[in-house]
Order: sequence, then C-alpha cells, then structure tokens
Amino acid sequence: MEQLFKRDGSIFTGTVNTDEKGRTTYTQVIPCDRCHVIDGQRLWVMGMENNRPYSRTGFECWTCGNTGIRGQREERLYTAAKLERVNKTAATRAARKAEADRIAREQAEAARVAKDAAFRAQNADFIAKLESLDGDFWSLFRNDFLRRSIAPTARQIELVEGEVAKRAKNAASAFVGNVGDKMTLTVTVERIITLPDYGYGKNYITLMRDQAGNLLVYKGLSDIGQQGETVTMKATVKEHNIRDGVQQTVIQRPKVLEVA
Repeated sequence: MEQLFKRDGSIFTGTVNTDEKGRTTYTQVIPCDRCHVIDGQRLWVMGMENNRPYSRTGFECWTCGNTGIRGQREERLYTAAKLERVNKTAATRAARKAEADRIAREQAEAARVAKDAAFRAQNADFIAKLESLDGDFWSLFRNDFLRRSIAPTARQIELVEGEVAKRAKNAASAFVGNVGDKMTLTVTVERIITLPDYGYGKNYITLMRDQAGNLLVYKGLSDIGQQGETVTMKATVKEHNIRDGVQQTVIQRPKVLEVA
C-alpha cells in the first residue's frame, strides 16, 4: 500500500480504516483531560501544584470511567500527492483570508481617519481652544474628548471658554503701583474664598480685577463686596508676587468708598 500521512505531515504506521465515502482514515484517541496517573494510580485531578497534577480525594475519574480515554474520532489519511494538494489549497485559502483581512483593516483605518478628520473639522474652534490649555487636567480632558469623538456639550463649551478667557485675562495682568503705595482703586470682585473662623472672625481671600484687567488679592477680615460687584476703595500695596505664572498685587487695609 502507498505510504499514508496524517494531516500534520507525519507518517502513519497504524491501522488504516475506511469511512463511508471510501476515504482512508485512522482512529484518533482523545485523552481525558480530567484525570492523570499519580503515583501509579489513575485519579481525578483537582489541580496543579508545582507544575504537577494533584488529587487529594482518591476519586476515580467520572469523565472517562478511569480509562484515561475521553473519546475517539476518525481522522483523514493522505497520500503524499493528496497531502501536497490539500496543503496548497489551505495555503491559498490562508493567503486569500490574510489579504482580505489586510484590506478590511486598511478600509477600517481609512474610515476611522476620515471620521476623525471630519470630527476635528466640525469642532476645530473648540479643539483649538482645548489645545491652548496646558496642565494635566486639560490634557486628560482633551485626550478623552478626542477619543470619544462626540460633539461638546454646552457645559463643556462653557468650561473651556471660561478657562481660555480667564487665562487671557491672567496673561494681561501686571503689577499695580509700588509696595507701600496708598492707592484709590476701582475693582470688580471676581471670587471670594471664606476661610475658617478660629475665634477671630471670618477671614476672606478676595480676588479682584481693576479696570485695566490687573489681578489684586486681599486676605483678611474686611468684607470688600459680593462677587460681581464693582467697588471703589482705598488700600495699601502690601506686595507683588507671581502665582501660577500670573502677576498679582496683594493689598492690605482696604476701605470701601463706594459700591457701584
């Protein structure tokens, strides 16, 4: 009889069968994966320990009836010529599938790039503002926004535009007067931070801007005004400093003259 081969190309030397279609086959035994010979006895395996199977129950395997064989199936046998044709067909099929997969990947990537370009074009103004904002928070915000590719919400637009406007104002801020100067200032209260009362009365940190857009800061007991109010006051320049890259003028002993 002509030499026969398994599908993997190895030579077959066992008993040859014939299926209902007249094709040569052999019986492939399927070993049980639930038991193992341990210390000379086949037992149901509980698991692996130190890369070795173990069983502490002493149970026989119900899966295979303790035979070690879970089942069997008929596998094809091939002549050298037939195996060559089968391998050639399989290689051709694999090459076609690989090419189809490559084309599908390229088309999917092209679609993704086009979608991303369209999204960026539709939201170019918002993205440009996002890219102008540095810092960890804004970097994460920007990356998440671009990853999701969902149009910005009204709240997101408000948040970004507010930050851009604040930074623009901060960039224009300059020191006011000289340290020790007593000045009359007209300012608009931007923010008030109320500090804990430790028995001496409430302390405030009040952030203000003058009519030129310069940032002034007051920390103390005096209530200068409510957020959004424009007030005229007398105050003394305590110091000039730079915080987070912003020039700010710290004042002391404010005395409100007028609330607009």
